[in-house]
Amino acid sequence: MLSKEQNKHFETFGFVVLRQVFTLEETEIMKRESEDIYAEVWGGRPADATERMALQPFFERRPFLAGLAADDRIYEIGEDLLGPDFVLDGTEGNFHVGDTKWHGGEGKPIRVRSVKIAFYLEPLTKDSGCLRFIPGSHLAEFGGKLKANQLTDDDPVEKHFELAAAALPSVPIESDPGDIVLFMENTYHGAFGGHAGRQQHAISFFENPRTDEQVEWVKEMYGQTRFSFRPSESYINSDQPRIRRMVSRLLDLGFDSLPF
Repeated sequence: MLSKEQNKHFETFGFVVLRQVFTLEETEIMKRESEDIYAEVWGGRPADATERMALQPFFERRPFLAGLAADDRIYEIGEDLLGPDFVLDGTEGNFHVGDTKWHGGEGKPIRVRSVKIAFYLEPLTKDSGCLRFIPGSHLAEFGGKLKANQLTDDDPVEKHFELAAAALPSVPIESDPGDIVLFMENTYHGAFGGHAGRQQHAISFFENPRTDEQVEWVKEMYGQTRFSFRPSESYINSDQPRIRRMVSRLLDLGFDSLPF
């Protein structure tokens, strides 16, 4: 369960870090299952990858990973931040190569609250590709100013700030296996430096849409994606009530399922 301080940190700055949520033994299981997925889908870890590789759904493909969404340590995050009837957006596995440019909500207002829960399976520092945040940039006014000043310009030098992208004022989230990072997608985030093949896996939840405006927004996002908001058949038919509950709203909305 998140403390009042952690909730306040998340709402104010757009992210929060939880240290050593999982044991070393559990992170080793995550690594083994991730490697199994790479072998199954890509024929092994791609040694010559030149750009980010992503896979959705991801967690559903192996038993330990598949159960994490219902684990108290993850499930209660959804309850604390989004309410007891939160919904699963999806799971993903990312294989990062090179820098990840700054990206976020671009000043768009948050219509449906959400949280991404990110897992890193190796130690990362500010010099080796850890995630960075610009605190408070999930708020529309601040995010809009960053967007207006071409934060995501393809030029490696941020012209309007006279700073390299990696030098923009931000908080580097140095982490070790077992830590998890919670953040809003609207919060500007990026990563710089580090070797090719850094793993970042994530589970995303969103609040149950209640108003017509919220339902319309979710349907719009559904129409713009290939995997998000689409429950896996294994989750629809799960023997865990928590997992069946968190995908049932997607079925109510008439969204397609995925054959995993």
